[in-house]
Amino acid sequence: MAATLRRQAMILSAGNGLTRAIGFVLRLLMARWMGAEAMGVMELAGTAGMLALTPLTAGLPSAMSRLTARRAAADQPEVLRAGLALSGRGAFFLTAGLVLFSPALTWLMGDTRALPAMLASAPSVPMLGLCCVYAGYCYGRQDTLHPALNECAEQSVRFLLTAGLVLLLRGYGAGLTAALPALAESAAALVSLLLFRRFVPLRPSRARPSQALTRQLFRLAAPSTLSRLCGSGVRMLGAVLLPVCLRRSGLSSGAATAQYGMLHGMAMPLLMLPGVVTGALCTVATPAVSRSEGTARLRSTMARLTLAALGVGAASGAGLWLLSGPISTLLYHQSALAPLVRFLSPLTLLFALHQVEAGMVAGLGLQRKSLTGAMLSGAAQLMLTALLAPMPSWRLFGAALALMVSRLLAVVWDGALLLSALRRAPVRA
Repeated sequence: MAATLRRQAMILSAGNGLTRAIGFVLRLLMARWMGAEAMGVMELAGTAGMLALTPLTAGLPSAMSRLTARRAAADQPEVLRAGLALSGRGAFFLTAGLVLFSPALTWLMGDTRALPAMLASAPSVPMLGLCCVYAGYCYGRQDTLHPALNECAEQSVRFLLTAGLVLLLRGYGAGLTAALPALAESAAALVSLLLFRRFVPLRPSRARPSQALTRQLFRLAAPSTLSRLCGSGVRMLGAVLLPVCLRRSGLSSGAATAQYGMLHGMAMPLLMLPGVVTGALCTVATPAVSRSEGTARLRSTMARLTLAALGVGAASGAGLWLLSGPISTLLYHQSALAPLVRFLSPLTLLFALHQVEAGMVAGLGLQRKSLTGAMLSGAAQLMLTALLAPMPSWRLFGAALALMVSRLLAVVWDGALLLSALRRAPVRA
């Protein structure tokens, strides 16, 4: 069991490592070529696209993984058919909603330049939703190789298209420039979907997908989806709230958007770098914990996952704190970024630990109980942001502190759920 877990995590870590490396270089180039203001517009638009995508990508992959792992090999294709049908139906309404409500969202954000980027991201919503269903199905079958290869291919296409489009069209204003990465993402999502259909062939069937399986997937996915929707909703409300708070602190509209881009377009990708490893651990944790539930292996499996997350997060946080200066000046050419990265470096440990906790929570089916913690932590983040960010002495650091407090609350809540589940769990031989 331990050897299988390590092998799967190593495959995913290698794939995630290459993907994150490509993505980091792309972020770096975009920050240099597009500038902080266009990055801010892109991040504002990205909150709406992420909100539309979350119902398809949050709970459904882990539900697919859990349900596939618990069924016989001969019955697993029926799970895939049910997942594809559920994702397709949801994607229709979510994509239509994104297109219809984008003008109103840009008005609420106070920057209508985000509209082209929001509309450009709409085609990727249904395609990425289907890709997540395929990926969850593969993880449930202990197949981590094909999703890893697929992710690398998608990121490579996205890199090439984004770099080419930005170099050709970056002089046409921040609004158009911010939409170019979304166009590239839609094209890369199409490539990813076509590859999954090739990697995971599914025999044609005239029978309708099992309604019982569809309902079961929905029930399994709903708590995680609501929890992630809470996080995406908080991020979207933050995209409305934070620029307003920064303008109240005395910054101009353009400067506030640039500050938002510095936080979410430059600092946050650095803090998420440990996800190369912890994202892989989260993915393999769900089926591994699910298979170990009720056995003596459960405690040791969860302990190994937690210790690995702590080690990766602590090492990455220390590295960011030490290297914040060179990263900010040599890579981003933004010296003002260094103190913000140093201030946020403890968040790296919290991100790593919470990501692995989320995989274990999904494996034990505790997503509904985890939802309360997500709602409380999101509310705390918004309240602290509204309180601290308008102060000229705090600004971005107030938003950063709010984010750290929010993530700490989420880590403590999910950790308590997991400890309680371990104490109550019956053990069979």
